[in-house]
Amino acid sequence: MPAPLSIERNGCATTLMLGSDRSALIITTFFLFSVLSIPKFNLSAVLVFGAFPAFLIGMANISAGVIIKRLAQLSPFVLLMAAGNLSLDRTPMFALPGLTITGGMMSGIVIIAKTMVSVAGMLSVTLCIPFYRICRALEALHVPGVLMTQLMLLERYRSVLHEEALSMQKARDTRSFGKKGKELFRTASLIGSLLLRTTSRAEKIYRSMNARGFQMQIKGSPAQKIASGEWLTIGLWMLLFLALRLIF
Repeated sequence: MPAPLSIERNGCATTLMLGSDRSALIITTFFLFSVLSIPKFNLSAVLVFGAFPAFLIGMANISAGVIIKRLAQLSPFVLLMAAGNLSLDRTPMFALPGLTITGGMMSGIVIIAKTMVSVAGMLSVTLCIPFYRICRALEALHVPGVLMTQLMLLERYRSVLHEEALSMQKARDTRSFGKKGKELFRTASLIGSLLLRTTSRAEKIYRSMNARGFQMQIKGSPAQKIASGEWLTIGLWMLLFLALRLIF
């Protein structure tokens, strides 16, 4: 889903706040480690770190609805993951009117909060930086070029899978009535057919790229060393995260 503003405008706002693309990725990584290092009962610290994605959303003028929609799609998996804590730790921690909060309930809430804050932080950065620039920044940080090429091609040609899925869904809907044709086993066979059709399309694309001289790697401009200004930006954000962890 595209960001509400142009990539150029969001990218400029991110550059002012987080420096270059490389420094933005390093800062985001340190942010994630800081959130994950919070103890399982410390909900206040997680909420404090939620100021980071909120700050980026406000400064870059990103639509909060986009991030909320992504978090809502993730929420069933997070709730299922946190639900197991209810039976693992039943030690009472404190009581509310008509409700006793156990250790499992508290740790489950912290897990949900950690996940939402972490994902919101990553989304707020990735919505400001185009995907190909993220790949270039990772390559400049000495991530293997083969992996970056695979990611860029996956992003470029993911529409192949989407087009094939829509075509098969339309064909099924026109040949089915009510719930007929939508049974579990019939859907499983359609997924298998989708895999075969997508693989066939991918082979054709690969042969076309080879015919045009593709050398198994998308080459860009050589990476430059991280400048002193980037190190300064990284250091300031790291000091801020470290201070928050020590205080909370």
